[in-house]
Amino acid sequence: MSRMLQASARAIAAFALLRGRGLALCVLLSLGRAWAESPSSSAPNDSKDASAAPRREPFADGSFGLERGDMVAFLGGADVAATQFTGHLEALLTVKYRGLGARFRNFGWEGDTVFAQPRDVGFPPLSTHLQRVGASVIVVQYGRTEALSGRDALPRFAEAYGKLLDGCASQTPRLVLVAPPPFETGGAPLPDLSARNADLAAYAGAIRDLARQRRLPLVDLFAELGGASHRDRELTDNGLQLTPRGHALLARAFARQLGFGEISDAAGEPNETGAWPNAAFERLRQAVIEKNQLWFNYWRPQNWAFLGGNRIQVPSSRDHRNPTVRWFPTEMEKFVPLIQEAEKGIETFASTPEIK
Repeated sequence: MSRMLQASARAIAAFALLRGRGLALCVLLSLGRAWAESPSSSAPNDSKDASAAPRREPFADGSFGLERGDMVAFLGGADVAATQFTGHLEALLTVKYRGLGARFRNFGWEGDTVFAQPRDVGFPPLSTHLQRVGASVIVVQYGRTEALSGRDALPRFAEAYGKLLDGCASQTPRLVLVAPPPFETGGAPLPDLSARNADLAAYAGAIRDLARQRRLPLVDLFAELGGASHRDRELTDNGLQLTPRGHALLARAFARQLGFGEISDAAGEPNETGAWPNAAFERLRQAVIEKNQLWFNYWRPQNWAFLGGNRIQVPSSRDHRNPTVRWFPTEMEKFVPLIQEAEKGIETFASTPEIK
């Protein structure tokens, strides 16, 4: 697909959104393979055998568990995107499933919803990214932003979410749904978002229904952290955005929901900066954060227009000695061995005797 056609598709999507009809994310997912064939498309591939990754079977009885060599992808909006820079959840999962060689890739993006995920011209859709890394497990967390639209939008939310899951299932049947955490009071002069928890409860209910209908594992952070009655600021600094300590508490709730809360307990009670008192767990968390920074720079590179967007033809995007050579794509691939080396360090930290 040409860059002009890609731009047209994005313009149509934007127009549909402005007209109030919404554009389900699954439509973009369905375009993924076609867009991937475009010469201007570029998606990170840090897995040598991603294209040959075996298709896993669904979770048995809807119970979560990782297998050897799993590639776990996280999808969602701002809350999900921020978890890669706190590292708590990934560290706990690494300890729980150490020795299996499981890896984790965060595809969270600020502003993403089940309805749309705006990107720059030429930026590949999620389906392409999931395929390139060989995602075998996808953890999906939406609903908090959408709940701010009130209950009138709930039917559209459930429909769009179902179609999004259909798109994800074309990559792997091993999907995990997450009901998002509750809102909190922001404190004057900020609005009291905890009043929106009644609406969020309805959205969490819709997510539970989807999990039950599709026999998917559910991590119910909403219920685990107080549900509609939650109010006081324990997780956020303004009622909406999670603090580092809030991320640690969410990771602990996540672990408890999946049956390995004792690992989070071993890490200890996090301080205000999100640091764990257990030194071994904290070293592991810091190693996860370092790896995730490399991954972030690889899959969400700065100045995308020159790498795969609408400025790949300008002279500064090409070798001045040979204009047929584009040097940015080659430079970006140098992140791959750095990510792989960082993952070896993570596995080493997770296997130390201090972590039990």
